[in-house]
Amino acid sequence: MLNLKDVTLAFGKNVVLDDINLQFKQGEIVGLVAPNGTGKSTLINVILHNLTPQKGFIEYEGTRYQTQKDTIKLHQEICSFPEQNDLFPFMTGRDHLNLYADLWHNSEKPVEQIITDLQMADYVGHKVETYSLGMKQRLCFAMVVAANSPVMLLDEVMNGLDPQNVALISHMLLDLKGENKLIIMASHLLSNLQEYADRVLFMGHGQIIEDLDNKEQHNRYLKMQSSPKAVKILSGYDFETLPNNLILLPLAKIGQEKLTQILTELVDADIQYSVERIDIEDLFNKFYN
Repeated sequence: MLNLKDVTLAFGKNVVLDDINLQFKQGEIVGLVAPNGTGKSTLINVILHNLTPQKGFIEYEGTRYQTQKDTIKLHQEICSFPEQNDLFPFMTGRDHLNLYADLWHNSEKPVEQIITDLQMADYVGHKVETYSLGMKQRLCFAMVVAANSPVMLLDEVMNGLDPQNVALISHMLLDLKGENKLIIMASHLLSNLQEYADRVLFMGHGQIIEDLDNKEQHNRYLKMQSSPKAVKILSGYDFETLPNNLILLPLAKIGQEKLTQILTELVDADIQYSVERIDIEDLFNKFYN
């Protein structure tokens, strides 16, 4: 269990994390969602102890960042996604994977299997200076996999990847979850995050504005684009219009008889609609636009 207790961090008068309390458990994928500059990377850096909060603490399996010995111990349990600038241009991809496996004492996950799983065999033996941005991004992710740590922190792992590689890494993330890894990741690919995240944390103004249980959403919404006709049909009902002009009407707030009446009127007015759960992109528009 990874715990953040009363964590507060400010840069001057700018409070980026304000009394944050969170618990993360093994075997879950947690997405961090927010516009740039609202604390996603800061939260990851606090968990890594790259930034020290003015208040509160981080604890993993009973150990906190209190001494150098504690820090070394925790950094054997936590691995973060390296930046491409941290790669050594004169080393091969395989060299990097072996380095991370050695640093984190990984004896369970063979490097060659990772290369195969991530389809890197064609270039992993070449020096990194010859890699494209997408190849470097895939290597950075493979390095975290090679570390095989219980906690993995991924900051925008999908950046610069084509759809095929996004799907490949998404599949690998689910495999890692099945191995009981705790994965905390910031991502701008919201529809992709919707597919595999167990929880999604929306951040803003130093707070967690919403802690969405993505796997246990039971509420359904009537969705349609706003128009004078639609607004007239829904007048008297408790609906919400998002900044992207999307109308959301929770079905829990209306009975079956009224829903049937509404749907009949929408069809007669030739208004397209859908009935589904709220998605991450809807919430992003709700909170940030």
